[in-house]
Amino acid sequence: MKKILNGLFLVLKFILLIISFGISLYIVLSMYHRINKDIINAVPIFIPFVLVLLLFFINITAHQKQINNNIFYNLTCCLVFSCIILVSLRAILDKNMLLNEIMGYGINFSYFNDFIPFMKILLYGLGGANICFMFHEESEQR
Repeated sequence: MKKILNGLFLVLKFILLIISFGISLYIVLSMYHRINKDIINAVPIFIPFVLVLLLFFINITAHQKQINNNIFYNLTCCLVFSCIILVSLRAILDKNMLLNEIMGYGINFSYFNDFIPFMKILLYGLGGANICFMFHEESEQR
């Protein structure tokens, strides 16, 4: 049962990473277009996504069992990406937010902009945990 759940979370974390990156990219591009800001300024927002994706591909290609078989890490990745998706969708779809109705853009940029530092913290935390697990010796099970 553990192997099935771990395999499910392993695949799900890649799918959720792509979805969370896509929705965040859409909101940031819309936000920067609205304020006529250069897109190059949005690069620091997406560096953690690229870092986590790069680490995931290193784990898969190097067959690192201590990370790929860690059900708690895979579950945590799924929870972090689900949180990013939930906040992004709420910024887009929640019509009861006052600022969303007043501005008329269909996206509450202020709500999402307040979440960006926390999103970076979550993604850098995943990257740091991944690096720590890379160098952690897998203990033998009895």
